[in-house]
Amino acid sequence: MKKIILFLIINLTIITTSYAATANCINGECEFRFSHHYKSGKTYCKATLVNEEVQTEYLYFTITKNGTRCEVYDAN
Repeated sequence: MKKIILFLIINLTIITTSYAATANCINGECEFRFSHHYKSGKTYCKATLVNEEVQTEYLYFTITKNGTRCEVYDAN
């Protein structure tokens, strides 16, 4: 029984961390993977991102690595 519970806890931690939203951005045009809010969008941030982990919200996303917040003005 303890092995089953341990197995479930490990699987849940792997699943929740492996599906974080990631972004690929070039010159303010971004594509997102595993985002609940949008698949692509345009932003005023000109940073180049390659598979960078982000946290998405309805109007903006935050780059997890450095905490930069980028507003999205056109999203799909």
